[in-house]
Amino acid sequence: MDIKFTSKLKKPTDIFNLYEQLGWNRFLKLEMEKLVFAMEKSFYVLYAYEANKLLGTGRVISDGLTNAYLCGLGVLPDYRNRGIGKELCKNLVEYCKNQNLHVQFFCEENLVPYYEKLGFEVFSVGMRPK
Repeated sequence: MDIKFTSKLKKPTDIFNLYEQLGWNRFLKLEMEKLVFAMEKSFYVLYAYEANKLLGTGRVISDGLTNAYLCGLGVLPDYRNRGIGKELCKNLVEYCKNQNLHVQFFCEENLVPYYEKLGFEVFSVGMRPK
C-alpha cells in the first residue's frame, strides 16, 4: 500500500464522499461546496490518498498564535488498523508543535484508548449546546 499524505484535496467529491462514508454528514448535513469551504478555511488539513482514492483526513482549527484544535480525523473503515490514522495524527500534531501551538483534541469517549496510545491524555470535559 503506497499512501501519500498531502495538504491538497484532489477533487471536491473526495472529501464529501469520505464524510458520507464515515457517517459524519448525517450530523453535519453539509453540501459539498460548504464542506470543501470548511476544509479550505482550516488552519491546516492533511489528506491520505492511495492513488486517487481518499482514505482519510484530519484538520486543525487555530488562531495561529496560541491554541490548535484537531478535528475531523477519520479513516475509511476498510483501511483502519494500517497506521493511516496514526500517521495523520502524528503529522498534524508535529505541524502544530512546529508553529508553537498548544494542541487539543476532542474525540468520542470510545476512542480515548486509541488516542492515549498515540500520546494524548484526557485533560478536560468537552461540552456542546443541546
